[in-house]
Amino acid sequence: MNLTNLVAFFHIVTIPFIVYFIYQETLISSFIAFSLLFISVSIDFIMKFIVKKKEIESFLHPFSDKIIVLSLLLVFSLKGSYPAIVFFIFLLRDSIVGYIRMVASRDDVVIRGELYGKIITLFQFIVIFALMIKDFIIYGGLKDYSLAINTIILILTVIAIILSFFSVIHYSLVYGNNLKTRKKLGREVKGEKLLILANKKSGGYSDSYRRHLLKIFAKRRKAKIVYLHSEKKDMFEEIDKKIKGYNHIVIAGGDGSFESALNKTILSGRSLGFFPLGAGNAFYSYFYKGKRFEYLRSRFPFREVLLDVLELKWEKGKIQTLFLEIGVDAEVARIIKNKKNHTFADYFSASTEITFGKKINYNLECIVDGKTYHWKNSVNLILGKIPYLGYGIRSLLGSIDDDDGFIQGMACINTHSPIFNKFLRIWSLFLTQMGLVKSPLLALKGKEFVIRSSKSFPVQAGGEFLGYAKWVKVKIVRKQKVLMI
Repeated sequence: MNLTNLVAFFHIVTIPFIVYFIYQETLISSFIAFSLLFISVSIDFIMKFIVKKKEIESFLHPFSDKIIVLSLLLVFSLKGSYPAIVFFIFLLRDSIVGYIRMVASRDDVVIRGELYGKIITLFQFIVIFALMIKDFIIYGGLKDYSLAINTIILILTVIAIILSFFSVIHYSLVYGNNLKTRKKLGREVKGEKLLILANKKSGGYSDSYRRHLLKIFAKRRKAKIVYLHSEKKDMFEEIDKKIKGYNHIVIAGGDGSFESALNKTILSGRSLGFFPLGAGNAFYSYFYKGKRFEYLRSRFPFREVLLDVLELKWEKGKIQTLFLEIGVDAEVARIIKNKKNHTFADYFSASTEITFGKKINYNLECIVDGKTYHWKNSVNLILGKIPYLGYGIRSLLGSIDDDDGFIQGMACINTHSPIFNKFLRIWSLFLTQMGLVKSPLLALKGKEFVIRSSKSFPVQAGGEFLGYAKWVKVKIVRKQKVLMI
């Protein structure tokens, strides 16, 4: 374990000891509790200045301070030394800010800066130290000084509450303003003929309700439905005659159906839309921003935008795609591939199998536009232009420009033992929903990615498992016109 990992681990591990000594309620125990917290905070503070910042920190760092302040404020509240209502105000503030961040992330609204949180945490730490000093004074028989300490605690608490209130207002206003001023992309599509190419083998087609929605969509958009040759290896075979005269085509299927369309030269010059008829539908989250049934409302016109298309090359060939994954997520896709219906239940079952299955970690070399990263314990790597996985789960962070020529990436890297890897994949999903780039996540951006390893790693693209590879190369090769709401 390296020094930074050790400091982060020590920062968390001291909590139960501090709590134990607080509850002993003696002069010596209160001094020990104060000393442990002071040493822990001091070492962590010093390490931030003397240690050169690494590519990725310990996953304990981003939330260790918050765990400490909330744990100790709860302890003092339970002891009656601190108002419980104030503790719940702080807890409520964190919950509201977290929810705002989650909604903003879903709507592609970037909320930058965490200054409020850092200042509030600083005041909370000072309050905790003051509470410990108050205990020390009381147990030492110096009660005359407790009034001054109480005054300090009151002033600091009031300031922290005011900051908490204004932080919620600030985040709400920033979210609302950014949402209101967000630039509309592309041109509005009005009156153009639409053709729907439907894949009968998609997971949702077997559901009569989903088929009913498809017919409603076609009727309201005045579109013709053509069913693909789903039983054939190439379901787009002989499609050239059927799409003649149509420049705007909607693919009704899952993520794999849309990715297959991307790889058909005959469709590359047309505008492609998407109707969610699959299981996960990452593309539904992208094209419709996850808004339930909005695609059925004909009063919401499509907008035509340009979208960068990636080329994924590996030992067995090359394909065009909009997102790919290396690592744990690809293993999940491998298991789902053998499932029958590719439903959410299948996804959950595959994820559970991976969680309780073999140990998963990958030693990767990642080269981004000539800059080399070495990850000895990588959990997952996502590259693409689509910032969502199936079921609307956010996978890439920040504002992503559709046609800026850059590939967005997100790596999940563990600096501790591989036994934490599966937990960290779940934790990283929580962080992306909150719009937070914190350890174990590392945000990447570049025009070309090369990933290598001495051992084969699993790869999936567009939700489809491709197999195992020792190297992959990813770059942007063209732009595709797509239809969005």
